[in-house]
Amino acid sequence: MQTGRQTLASLDAGLKEIHRQVQEVDQQIDRVSSSQLELQQAQANRYKRMAQIRLDSMVSGELREGLDAAGRRVNELLQERVAELAAIKQQIDANRLLQQELDRKREAASEKTVEAAGALDVAEAATQARLDRDEAYRAQLERAQKAERMAIQAREKQAQAEDMHKDKGRPYQQDPLFSYLWERGYGTSRYGANPLSRFLDGWVARMCGYQDARPNYARLQEIPKRLQEHAARVAGEADEEFARLKSLEEVAAGEGGLPDLRESLATAQAALDQVDADIDEAEAQLHELENQRASFSSGEDTLFRRALDTLSGAFEHEDLLTLYDYARATATAEDDLLVRELEADNQRLRDLSEAIVEHKRVRQRHYGRMQELEGVRRRFKQHRFDSVHSGFGNEALLAMILGQFLQGTATDQELWRTLEREQRYRRMDANPDFGSGGFRPRAGTWNIPFPRGGGLGGGLGGGMRIPRGMPRRGGGGGFRTGGGF
Repeated sequence: MQTGRQTLASLDAGLKEIHRQVQEVDQQIDRVSSSQLELQQAQANRYKRMAQIRLDSMVSGELREGLDAAGRRVNELLQERVAELAAIKQQIDANRLLQQELDRKREAASEKTVEAAGALDVAEAATQARLDRDEAYRAQLERAQKAERMAIQAREKQAQAEDMHKDKGRPYQQDPLFSYLWERGYGTSRYGANPLSRFLDGWVARMCGYQDARPNYARLQEIPKRLQEHAARVAGEADEEFARLKSLEEVAAGEGGLPDLRESLATAQAALDQVDADIDEAEAQLHELENQRASFSSGEDTLFRRALDTLSGAFEHEDLLTLYDYARATATAEDDLLVRELEADNQRLRDLSEAIVEHKRVRQRHYGRMQELEGVRRRFKQHRFDSVHSGFGNEALLAMILGQFLQGTATDQELWRTLEREQRYRRMDANPDFGSGGFRPRAGTWNIPFPRGGGLGGGLGGGMRIPRGMPRRGGGGGFRTGGGF
């Protein structure tokens, strides 16, 4: 069986792989975006060459001056952009260093939690062994078990009586004449009517045989009420016996140092939870920074768009368009070469734009999977699946479903369902079903691992289900007193 911490490490490794894929796509987008700008700058140089060849000196000088001014402005914008991008990358690097430090802190906090849980488990086992040899405790346990059995039987009889009342009372309730007289209280002290009504009601009673049917229906009504009162009384007695049993256990727990060990576990767990909260916050900050960097990589940042717009505006100059048409109409070799190069640049720019769109789609897919896996990991921690009591069967299946998720052939819900299905809670030294622990769903004395909200070190709590793999009866450690209710 694979431990919960090993499984969590597999999820962490998967996240690192997706981060690597996202960074790789960002680098590809960055290279393509840079190529876009380089091509447009090369186009500016070709237009300047055309102007030198074909236009008179005055017009040629104006065009070159306009293109040179655009080039200088583009260089200024790009230098400013480089500075902003460097600042973002510096923040990303600092965030990654922070996350590495948080990972180390989590490992240390997790170790302390494991140690605290282990110490509490050993102390609980020793306390249970002492109680198992205590005749007074064993006698109280027997009284509590007997009272609980009686309470369960009383509840069952009450439920049977209620079912019988529904079945056998239905014919009475469906008889409109009987129901009419019953609602009026006919034949009882609460019946009050004038002489004419009494005469007519008596005639109706004789028609439907009310005098014989009323006592039977009254008994049907009375039995569930009496059994409900009896069940409540017996349940109260069972509560009192259970409270006495828990009192003996808590005294023994105090003598065994369990309160301090419980506090140590709670403190260690709270520290681990705080580190997890810090990790979540750091991841959210990293996502924001990576999205900012992605906008730079794909050329969607403000400075890059202004640089492109500056060049595009220069190319839309009327003289340049005339120059391009004129160059296409001439037959000189140098004109033809420049026109072919410009047309090739335009096609290359279209190709680069399509490549950026495709890279963005791939990045979005990787990024979405990264967020989904972070969500699975967050739920994993929230459910305490990495606790010392938690383990996972079928390691090969877990590795396969995680691999399928990373490849995009399995969803995060399928991954989570597999983790839930394969998760098991395992016994250590102490028996969670010992004594009061066997009176489910009452809150027992012993430390039982449960997801966040169920409590560690406080029993089951009202209505909590028994985890898969956790025995219902005391079957280990030589304890013969496990309850099993």
